[in-house]
This record gives sequence, structure tokens and C-alpha cells, in this order.
Amino acid sequence: MRTQFTKDVSVERVIPPALLDYTEGVGTSEMKREATSAHEFDYNEKRRWRTELFVRYAYRLLRCSEQIFADERLFYTPLPLPLSGWERQGLAYEVQHTELTLGHIIDWWQNYKCSQVVDEAGKRHYIYGFEFGTQCKFGHRPSVVKPDRVKYVGDDGKSYTIECASSLLVLGNSLYEVCKRYPHPPHKGVFDIEDAVELLLGERCYTRF
Repeated sequence: MRTQFTKDVSVERVIPPALLDYTEGVGTSEMKREATSAHEFDYNEKRRWRTELFVRYAYRLLRCSEQIFADERLFYTPLPLPLSGWERQGLAYEVQHTELTLGHIIDWWQNYKCSQVVDEAGKRHYIYGFEFGTQCKFGHRPSVVKPDRVKYVGDDGKSYTIECASSLLVLGNSLYEVCKRYPHPPHKGVFDIEDAVELLLGERCYTRF
């Protein structure tokens, strides 16, 4: 989003999400600890495990994009990633409900530069999550202010976070633009991420105890 001045009047120009440049990282990256197992019937724990499972196999799954786009059961594999969708409404952004899938995230990574963050070494990495910082309420600014950060997939298949110079609302708008291009995901007849990994990569990545 840029502001230009025409005859001393400020005019806001909104850059289409597909034309946004790479997301610029600020400061240094931090590695996040992985979840190595999950209880079968613990919903939240299993979601965290599936998130880390996706991170671990993300680059290999990306190389299978043609197979994923050719099979609806793979494309609509649900992903519990910490991402929010936003849409521009007038002068503000509004949160939009998105049921994020494997096909959505791969489409976003392949077609939107802003889905990649540039780290402190100048290397680009794919974003898979948002971490919103401290939000000011009713004019009150907390004593400790935490900045917005993005989560990304490192070259080693591990999870990292870094502060970013881009607005998470703008990034979320670009993701929502991808999601709304496709029909509403079906709730039956799709794979879980662990089954998609086994089908595409031939690796069984879970064991029931």
C-alpha cells in the first residue's frame, strides 16, 4: 500500500496482492520446537502435530504440485496452519473465514511473491503462519510491545519465525484471494496430511500406539 500526493492531496494506492514483492524480514530468525507425537484423541495436540508434519515435508510436497492439482482428494487435504485470511473492505481489512488446504498453500507459494520472506542472510523461505504481535486497545499501549512475525519453513525442514516489514493483513488478503478462487472444500472424501504424505512420497509418518 502506497500513498502518493496529487496537487497536495494524499491519494492511497493499493497494490494488487499478486503484484506484491517478497516479504522483507526484520532482525534475526528464531527456530521453533517441533511436536514429535500426539495423542490420538487430543484434537489440539493432533492439529499441532499435523502442522509440524506439513512443515517437515513442505518442500517435497511442493515438488508434487502437479499430482496434487490433478487429484481433488489431495488438493483439499485440510491443513491446520496458523494463517488468517483478510479482505480489503473500504479503508480497513476484515477477517475472512478460510478452510485452508494443501492446494491453497501451494497455489499461494507458486504465484505470490509475498508468500516468501527474506531472512537476515538474504535467503527466501515459504511462509506458513502468522504470529500477530501486541495490539493496542482503546488508545492504551502496553509496556511490552511485541511485533508481528511470520512463521516460515527453513531449508532444513524446520519451523522458524522472524519479524516482517509487511502488514500481516495485506499478506492474509493475498492468501484469501487464492482461497476464494476455488469451491468450498468438501468435508468428506479427502486425505489427511499424513495420508497425503504416504501416498505422494511413499513414507509412513505415523504409528498408532
